[in-house]
Amino acid sequence: MPSEILAIGTTAQNSADQVVVAGTPLTVCLKDAAGPDVGGYACVDIFLKADTGEYFLIDSLTTAKPALMIVAPGTYRFSRRAGTSCGVFSG
Repeated sequence: MPSEILAIGTTAQNSADQVVVAGTPLTVCLKDAAGPDVGGYACVDIFLKADTGEYFLIDSLTTAKPALMIVAPGTYRFSRRAGTSCGVFSG
């Protein structure tokens, strides 16, 4: 069932932590107010939380790569860059 991870907006914003459990992959995708095609340039960075509580950049969702599947277990955070109009949902 689809669920919102990061609401559509244009300001820099971080999502709540998203936990991926071993054997339960998470498919994530950009979204915008216009529908399935993200217009213009959109970018959301994906971070992995370390045992120290720090977040490390591991990948990005962009208009060129609007979706991906996270299969590695861990705690992830999605961070929208300022000036891009988009959000993120999971499928």
